[in-house]
Amino acid sequence: MTSKVDDSGQTVGKRYARTDECGIPFAITVDFDTLNDNTVTLRDLDSMKQVRLPISEVAHNVNSMISGIITWAQVVAKYGLFVST
Repeated sequence: MTSKVDDSGQTVGKRYARTDECGIPFAITVDFDTLNDNTVTLRDLDSMKQVRLPISEVAHNVNSMISGIITWAQVVAKYGLFVST
């Protein structure tokens, strides 16, 4: 698993579009809420849907999905869809 920090100053939507073009299957967003509740947003490339989950559970879930152990649908069932306001 590899990662890259995008601190380009672009909007989150433009950053997602850039990762979509590259075919990156999952994007993790750290935001101001992360500082308060230790959660991040995990976005699926194929569905473009998001979940909010604890930082401590991100690597395990992404690795499990990449390895075919669990599916995105199972992650959504566990954490629920996240819709930003």
